[in-house]
Amino acid sequence: MAGKLLQPVIFNAITIVAMLYALTQLVFEGPRLLSSSTEITMALEEVVQNSDLLDESLVSKFTTDQAQRRGLFNEIIVVMFIAIVANFVANYLGRGRHHSNTSRIRELEAELRALRGD
Repeated sequence: MAGKLLQPVIFNAITIVAMLYALTQLVFEGPRLLSSSTEITMALEEVVQNSDLLDESLVSKFTTDQAQRRGLFNEIIVVMFIAIVANFVANYLGRGRHHSNTSRIRELEAELRALRGD
């Protein structure tokens, strides 16, 4: 039985580590990527002001796109955090259920042995 229990625990640990890695990458690398797109948008605004080749709609599209990416970035962080917490809770609840099931199985085995006269 220990081997059967060990496999889900290892899988859950790998899942949690992968989600934590993705979350740390988002937290530490995401702001750098967002700030570089802000610099690009500001440079584009300067080009629009100095030139008639580009129109204001292009800058507006970049600004809107940047806001959408920032919102998506924040949503991904929240979802990853919720997934990690949910995994911890599921593991905790599963462990408690496993212990109660194991104790009930032992009780039933003892009753069965008593009925058999072992």
